[in-house]
Amino acid sequence: MKHFLTIWMACLTALAAHAQTPRTFRLTNGNGMEAVVSNYGARLMSLTAHNWNGRLEPVVKGFDSVDDYRQLPTLGATLLNFTSTTADALADNTWDVISSDNQSVAMRCTADCGEPGSGGKANISVTYTLTDQNALDIDYRVTSTVPVPLRLTNGIVFNLSGDGHRSILRQHLWLDAAKHNLLDDRRQPSGTLQPVRNTPLNFLRPREIGDRIGLLGEGYCHAFQLRHPDNMQKPAAILFDAQSGRSMTVYVAEPTLKVNTYGSQSNGISFQPLHSGFNGSGEAIDNILRPGQVFHTATVFLFATDPPLIMKTAK
Repeated sequence: MKHFLTIWMACLTALAAHAQTPRTFRLTNGNGMEAVVSNYGARLMSLTAHNWNGRLEPVVKGFDSVDDYRQLPTLGATLLNFTSTTADALADNTWDVISSDNQSVAMRCTADCGEPGSGGKANISVTYTLTDQNALDIDYRVTSTVPVPLRLTNGIVFNLSGDGHRSILRQHLWLDAAKHNLLDDRRQPSGTLQPVRNTPLNFLRPREIGDRIGLLGEGYCHAFQLRHPDNMQKPAAILFDAQSGRSMTVYVAEPTLKVNTYGSQSNGISFQPLHSGFNGSGEAIDNILRPGQVFHTATVFLFATDPPLIMKTAK
């Protein structure tokens, strides 16, 4: 019996070690698109999409090896910033894989949350799905044993040109936002809205990203209050690269979309939904997750070479 227990414990130890091993998963859809996802940081490592003549090219920035992300752990990762350090801790963590197939992979992670010493735990699950409609769907669910503010988003950086080193300043951007939410000292939305009219933040009509980026010393890093915060069927943003003919439409389930170009001479842009801001009735969003609640949200990045009508005038 003692020998059996020793073997059993050894098996459990081996399984636990295997569960914590960084792995990669290659997802493919019926049209040939590919995504590579890793359970290290629950991150998107690469994604391809067709250009105007059908060639598949990379559209996100990333590295070939999981080890390379240890120097830049937030790139492509799932970020759940419950405290000032949790986001990096999660991005630098190896998640447990729940299930996977040719088009989808689901994983989960447990993180400390709440005030130091509270013993609070948050359970997070993330599912990536590459659909035959040429969309990357990301589905999130979070529970917590203590009340915590929700700081949930992604670290994916896009470049639709097919070359991650090429400038994005000629790419056209449309945003469904007439106001932006001022950021506080922690780079979080403050709850104070200001109109984008007559500012470089106005993308209600498609404009080149570089058209007015010079008026912003550090480029775009702004939280936009969406005009249709309660309707995920309405696009939140559309990005279009005329040279490749490639467009990406962003759908989010959150009222705020943070757009970051990482400087004024940019070769990448991120679209990060935030559970903050105001709903369609103008009421402030309650961003506190409480015990017993399940927070569920999703983000969809839809790719096409026949851009939406609003972007065709940007050619």
